Amino acid sequence: MADAALLVLGESGSRGLTHRAVDAAAGVPIGTTSNYFNTRLALLEAALVLHVEIDTPPEAAPAGVPDLELTDEEALELIMANLERLLANENLGMLRARYELVLEASRNRDLGKTFEPARERFVELAEAVLVARGCSSAREHAVQLVVVMDGVLTDSLIGASSRLDGGRMRDLLARQLETC
Repeated sequence: MADAALLVLGESGSRGLTHRAVDAAAGVPIGTTSNYFNTRLALLEAALVLHVEIDTPPEAAPAGVPDLELTDEEALELIMANLERLLANENLGMLRARYELVLEASRNRDLGKTFEPARERFVELAEAVLVARGCSSAREHAVQLVVVMDGVLTDSLIGASSRLDGGRMRDLLARQLETC
């Protein structure tokens, strides 16, 4: 049902997220979602937890590999591969769902509390890449890198005139890596 909730969020937005809509998307009898997630907040929290699991699987973290070293080019390739995956046509619904969850978390203190550890997980992944490439201020730069990546994703998702093509995205991220 959390999968179906992400699908609904990505297709219909937050306003379209109802227990009935999730039932329909999951192909289960009406009322099933309500039995598992009796509030909209519980449903949003389940969607957020699943989103983070999908977007940041444990195997994606270089932090678990002792003494991992990355060159600037290897770190850039990892970051670019992640952005390209997120921006692939088949993943745009998931990206839309992410931003719907971000907006909901900005309006709902309880969901915001759930969102904060999720955000931390993204920062930790960025930090692990930066540590592996020898960054002396990895934590500070990881926060900045995640913010830059969010901007790239947002501009691309909405089709902003300021959105970057692959080459300009690579250039921006290379300059970001040069700062640490």
